[in-house]
Amino acid sequence: MSSNELVLETRDLGYSYAPGRFAIRHLSLGLFRGEILGLLGRNGAGKTTTIRLLTTLLPPTEGTAIVLGQDIRTGGRALRAHLGVVLQSESLDFVTVERNLTLYAFLWGVPREVAKARAEEMIDLFELEQARRRKPWALSGGERRRFQVARELMHDMEILFLDEPTVGLDAISRRRILAYLRRRARGGLSIVFTTHIMHEADTLCDRIAVVHKGKLLALCTAEELKHQHGGAREVSIAFSAPLPTDLRAQLAADLARQGATLRAPEADSDPLAGQISFRVERAEEILPWVSHWAQVHSLEIDRMAIEEATLEGAFLGMIGETGEEENLEPEGPTSIAGALTRASGGGLP
Repeated sequence: MSSNELVLETRDLGYSYAPGRFAIRHLSLGLFRGEILGLLGRNGAGKTTTIRLLTTLLPPTEGTAIVLGQDIRTGGRALRAHLGVVLQSESLDFVTVERNLTLYAFLWGVPREVAKARAEEMIDLFELEQARRRKPWALSGGERRRFQVARELMHDMEILFLDEPTVGLDAISRRRILAYLRRRARGGLSIVFTTHIMHEADTLCDRIAVVHKGKLLALCTAEELKHQHGGAREVSIAFSAPLPTDLRAQLAADLARQGATLRAPEADSDPLAGQISFRVERAEEILPWVSHWAQVHSLEIDRMAIEEATLEGAFLGMIGETGEEENLEPEGPTSIAGALTRASGGGLP
């Protein structure tokens, strides 16, 4: 569970990759200790750029960000030592998976015995036993992604940035990894998590930040997003007896006046059956009205149901369903370890 301690805060943060062209702009948000913050947006929305800024892999062109008490402009290696990041781009070495894990831990100063024990834990957690003696470049797509996430978890950190870490993984692997991340968050690890799988964000994240075309549209819980932007939902009402034709027509007309769109009955259903379905945005407000309407007309209702609002529906309701915009996110370093190595001339931190 997250605490009230802010470990990350941005104020009007922005990055321009060309004069007047911003990948991210006016980004203001905070991250609490032990919180999992979901960063949602379409391709090119600015998610990866945001992660690169917050992990000091890109310099901001405007605004500020304080991470673990340090300005990202000046924190450098001292700040990066407390961060972990897994980006979509790959950075693989030519030693075995097992050796890769222990070397990566050594790069971050993890004691040898601790590194060996942690490598075994990661190999088990990420189901890499069959791959431990193979080189990363010889792994399958799913194995390679699991290895990338496992490798980053080899060192101790206070904030972990994960850019679509479950891409290419099967449902069981995703569930194991998400459960592990939740346990780590309960232990105080703060996580920034991007994904296109809305169910992941809904079940894992404490709060959701929606970014669109470089701007922050919302920052709240998944439930608040669904409530505010869930859009039209389907309502089904079953009466205890078939509806007379005139009353069905009257109910349909009254519902239409309130913005509801009736669903056509199934081809093989009885048009006079006592059931009616429609879509409407103010679903919860409609039910009391329908109940009163039934009482006025001496009709008994057996069942009323509203489909559950989904995060995907809320997300689409916020940004629309238009075609993909151009991916405007700039290229940059792909890993903190790579940045550390380059910054130190190839040596260890």
